[in-house]
Amino acid sequence: MRKYPANEPAFRLGRIRRMMEARDLDAIVFYSCQWKIEVIHHVANFRVLGKDAAMVLPRTGAPTLFISQPWDLERAREESWVEDIRVCGEDLTEQAGKLAATYGKNIGVVGGEHMQLRAYNDLLQALNGKNITNEYAALDEICKIKTPWEVEVMKECARLADKAYQAEMAALRVGVSEFELIAELEYAMKSNGADENFQMIGMGTNLPSMNRAKENYLKMGDFVLTEITPIIGSITYATQLCRTVKMGEATPLEREKHKLLRDALEYALSKMHAGIQAKDVAIWINEVIGAAGYEKFCHPPYMRSRGHNFGLGYIDLGETNEEILHEDTILVVHPNQMIPEVGYLACGLTVRITKDGVERLSALSTEMFEAIPS
Repeated sequence: MRKYPANEPAFRLGRIRRMMEARDLDAIVFYSCQWKIEVIHHVANFRVLGKDAAMVLPRTGAPTLFISQPWDLERAREESWVEDIRVCGEDLTEQAGKLAATYGKNIGVVGGEHMQLRAYNDLLQALNGKNITNEYAALDEICKIKTPWEVEVMKECARLADKAYQAEMAALRVGVSEFELIAELEYAMKSNGADENFQMIGMGTNLPSMNRAKENYLKMGDFVLTEITPIIGSITYATQLCRTVKMGEATPLEREKHKLLRDALEYALSKMHAGIQAKDVAIWINEVIGAAGYEKFCHPPYMRSRGHNFGLGYIDLGETNEEILHEDTILVVHPNQMIPEVGYLACGLTVRITKDGVERLSALSTEMFEAIPS
């Protein structure tokens, strides 16, 4: 469990309350279920392990956290910054709605789309007669700019990705399976503090893309492509490292094509700073790769996005996305690319947007690693 700084609750909830003031909301009901935990994790610093949880935040006054399992009360008290924690059963959303209704007429809801139908109807019944609005987009917008503590958590996450990649390189040998490599990556991250890992991998020659691990064994001359994505807390706090490894010595053509991706990455990173549009990043990457003769392959169905982030505050680096990138936005930039002569190649890392540029959160080289057996 990572201890938050003393000012984090007021800082984070203060941003939400300023949004509530601007939107004339008297209270918000936040909700997370077991498979979609990021909302409650963000607002209450609590990872939902039981069925579900909800938090009611009034515009003024203390928040209340509702959890569904009594066996989780002790952990909730240790982990969350919310002091008023109540255990409910099947009536969790009803109880949260009844409390929210006492605060006024205008009630926002975040996470209602993840409720079971009965739970959602219970909430609506409890809020009968109130003005109810879906405020997920408003919370999502706030979360695009990370708090200072969130920045530090994500820097630690990026360090875990670096350690995992180093573990991958050490584990490479002819005959190793995709599942075995994933196990090495998982161990490197989770033994050093990651809560979860979302892992993509590809192994072979002339690969079309990366995917989830399958029954496949490494041969001399194969590529190994990985998207290493450790998670601390919830997926909102995930970073990603995209890398290409060659089992054996790469050919001059393979080195040339991978260098093209690196050149595109460096060009985009050199031009990024707070205030640009998300689409600018995609355009800059596509300029470099397109000028090398692959303009067709910079667009669907071959390629869609040049980067993104995860969870709350999601941003897609696509050629049509005009939203502005702000200081302390954190996202992965990856000019992963299908090159017809050699197949799909991967190259990317996570960065923090600054006023004048970007801060790289990975300390590792972006060069293609060539695993030469001794």
